[in-house]
Amino acid sequence: MRLLTIGAFARATRLSPKALRLYDELGLLQPAEVDPASGYRFYDPAQLDRARLVAWLRSLGMPLARVRMVCDAEPVMAANEVAAYWTQVVAETATRADLA
Repeated sequence: MRLLTIGAFARATRLSPKALRLYDELGLLQPAEVDPASGYRFYDPAQLDRARLVAWLRSLGMPLARVRMVCDAEPVMAANEVAAYWTQVVAETATRADLA
């Protein structure tokens, strides 16, 4: 198995290295391997789908705690959680529109 450097993984997922470090600290997307001497992070190509899901959910504005719930849920529950989140966003946006 060939691991990806954090830079290559960041380019493939459109996540910044800074975001990847944060997601590691939060346990949301931990690297497959960390060099013990340098602390440099390496990622498994099998992690690309989860990373892209995280990026997509964050682009929707979903908070990290909720992103974690979606990523850890079974597919049907994850889809329900995304739908519930989006319903909430639409309702909040409608409320703001009324205020404006």
